[in-house]
Amino acid sequence: MEYVDILRPPTFEKTGVTKPLKQAWDDENWIGTFNLWIVQKQPVPSLVYQVRSLRSSWEPGKLDVTAGGHYSAGEELADGLREIKEELGITYEFEQVTYLGKRLNVSLDVNGKHRNNAVDVSIIHDDRPITDYILEEAEVYAICSVPLAELRKVHTREGYQITVSGLTSTGETIPLEVNKNAFPYNYDNYHFKMVSLAERFLQGEEHLIY
Repeated sequence: MEYVDILRPPTFEKTGVTKPLKQAWDDENWIGTFNLWIVQKQPVPSLVYQVRSLRSSWEPGKLDVTAGGHYSAGEELADGLREIKEELGITYEFEQVTYLGKRLNVSLDVNGKHRNNAVDVSIIHDDRPITDYILEEAEVYAICSVPLAELRKVHTREGYQITVSGLTSTGETIPLEVNKNAFPYNYDNYHFKMVSLAERFLQGEEHLIY
């Protein structure tokens, strides 16, 4: 049984209380999570997305952050890279990633419970093909790379949609429709903001803040 630290708003510091993850979800507690976005320059500037497991209790089948998840009890920011190894089979050193800051996210799971997450957001440049990733089937249904120029149109043009190729955890190539409804709902336009931040990151801008 995995335990997580319970956080206290408005500072979101650890309270000293730990609970099993499911209990924390059921109690609608605030917990810490880690997001890492992989951005590519080649063959064209793109963001890499995972397709959430079709059996996930939150936003199943949606296009989401490349890799991420909750911190286990006692873990800190650098420990979040564990999620990338688990979900994608990739190992990074913390010095390789660029930390963008913390965001707060409140959303409903399939049981109508609020998921309250204080999210540490980071980004990294990695041009390796998605065929190099080893996906954790229980968490990630598929992975895909979406050009930033097309993503900007998806988020700003009514009804705009493109189709990209995705690779499932079993190695099957599938078509994926990318439109506004393909992403989890975020009240702060998280996915659109990440398109802009990824563009600025690839242009070499420093001191980016989410």
